[in-house]
Amino acid sequence: MFATLVKIALQLYTVRDQMARDWKKTLERVAAAGYRAVEFAGNPFMSAPAGELKKFLETIGLKPVSAHVSYRDLRSSPDRVLSYAAELGLSFVVAEPDFRWVASEKDAAKLAEEMSEVGREVSKRGMRYAMHNHAIQFERLVGGRPVYWLIAELTDPRYVYFQPDVYWIKYAGYDPIEVIERLRGRCPLAHLKDMKDERTREMAEVGEGIIDFAKIVGAGSKAGVEWYVIEHDDPPGDSVESARKMLSYLRSRFGEDP
Repeated sequence: MFATLVKIALQLYTVRDQMARDWKKTLERVAAAGYRAVEFAGNPFMSAPAGELKKFLETIGLKPVSAHVSYRDLRSSPDRVLSYAAELGLSFVVAEPDFRWVASEKDAAKLAEEMSEVGREVSKRGMRYAMHNHAIQFERLVGGRPVYWLIAELTDPRYVYFQPDVYWIKYAGYDPIEVIERLRGRCPLAHLKDMKDERTREMAEVGEGIIDFAKIVGAGSKAGVEWYVIEHDDPPGDSVESARKMLSYLRSRFGEDP
């Protein structure tokens, strides 16, 4: 009996090498590996007809939870992106703005207003907008504070949510558990990646590094995380087999909410 059952999805960027060759066969392998849900990043999202993709996913038993999309596209062509996402049946649209130009609180306020507008547009289609992070949002300081927290404070909590990436938070020198706790009620998604060690900060397969996933899931259950999304930017060996291995680890530790 597990204390916490979690919902698990695979970020398909993990298996992008195989998706590029044959996305249908790859998705079939992902389903056969035990996954019940996926998060898109690139092909076939926006390249295959939404209705066709949705039907295929239903046939093989995969739920489309979310998709990482270009923030620029979301700003310039919201109807095209969001109509596709809604037809596919997504619950979340994830996009990460460019933070390199944010150098002041005024810049942060401008970006936050823009993101809130994006979130309102997403909500009109019955979905939620979330921002994924890399290290830059924590490394870039404005007034001595990470710009990440300025954005969290200045965006409209009704329309802007977050997808904390535990690896990149730790890479930047911050505690992912504390970040998740501070985002209570605003982080329905979390990216689970592992880190080999603090010296190299190399990415590792989930369960083979130094990140404490028991504490991550414990914090997530209190903060309102609905989906834990597994990802590895450069998995060793066969990428689908690596994804299967990481899923097996999480299921053995926490069980999976059907």
